Amino acid sequence: MIYIIGISIILAYLADKCLYKICKEIIRTKYITLFIYVSIILTTVIIYYKYQSTSDLIKYISLLPFIIIISIIDYKTTYIYDITLVSGIIVQGAIFLITITSKEELINYIIALLIGLMIPFVLAKTTKGLGEGDIGLFGLCCFALGYNYSFYLIILSFILASIYCMYLIFIKKGKIRKIPFAPFISLATIMIMLTKYDLLNFYFYSIDRLF
Repeated sequence: MIYIIGISIILAYLADKCLYKICKEIIRTKYITLFIYVSIILTTVIIYYKYQSTSDLIKYISLLPFIIIISIIDYKTTYIYDITLVSGIIVQGAIFLITITSKEELINYIIALLIGLMIPFVLAKTTKGLGEGDIGLFGLCCFALGYNYSFYLIILSFILASIYCMYLIFIKKGKIRKIPFAPFISLATIMIMLTKYDLLNFYFYSIDRLF
């Protein structure tokens, strides 16, 4: 456990340093730094308890700094830098090549990457609700999660964004303008990491009990 906490602190430190080098527009504050450290360390520890020393552990904790950085930048500027997406895919690809065990697994993750790129691309062109950076982030996260969770990730991301929009309309009484979508993709990714399909099963169980 000690070494996992140590790794998570290193990842949080690197994410904190890289954030301001990538995006000069963001001013360093203690709240952003605190958010980075708490979110990465806490999520890493929970992931470790769930997956122990497996390839999933390596993939997921290495993905965290990228999606945290991307989410903060998108939230502050509504922009996603290509360097963050490309770097994330390279890291995930390297881990995948090291940990791959079968041809079926290779096909699984290639299909996941294609789903993460193609479906959001179609949605972006038809609804104008996604940007090019969001498409790349979907591709990165689907590649890390695998084929089994790709459609789930896309659906959950839109559900979370819809909840936020309803909050703005009914609670804040505000108008819906362009909202940063990366935080919802990242949150959905983390939720799937921590729960897999448990969250979905809980939802359907609640609906069955209700009716």
